[in-house]
Amino acid sequence: MFNRILVPVDGSKGAIKALDKAVGLHLLTGAELYFLCVFKHHSLLEASLSMVRPNQLDIPDDALKEYATEIAIHAKTHAIEQGADSTSVRAFVKGGRPSRTIARFAWKRECDLIVIGAQGTNGEKSMLLGSVSQRVAGAAHCPTLVV
Repeated sequence: MFNRILVPVDGSKGAIKALDKAVGLHLLTGAELYFLCVFKHHSLLEASLSMVRPNQLDIPDDALKEYATEIAIHAKTHAIEQGADSTSVRAFVKGGRPSRTIARFAWKRECDLIVIGAQGTNGEKSMLLGSVSQRVAGAAHCPTLVV
């Protein structure tokens, strides 16, 4: 049924719900689980206008990548704690526009299913579906389960 399941993670409650659903599917199908955390690249201009003032102008991407790595590793650890086979779980970090990067990653890695939270860290409570999950569902080459 499914060989590879991609779960985009961003540390949000929605991503954790999607992760738990994906682990359940993994246990049923034996599919590999790919956790992907995408950080948005910030230009030096954006960094200079930020409320957070780094000591060096070249570190915003490094800090975002480090944080994204922590999120991806946490997702992998959580999945293994929930019973996922550790040899079938992988964590990835990519920089770029989240929806485009997720859809492209799923295509390149030949994922059969994307399991994504309905709302991520930017989600407004008044909206039923976040912009990233909506764009991923529309752009993906494979079925997308929005949790």
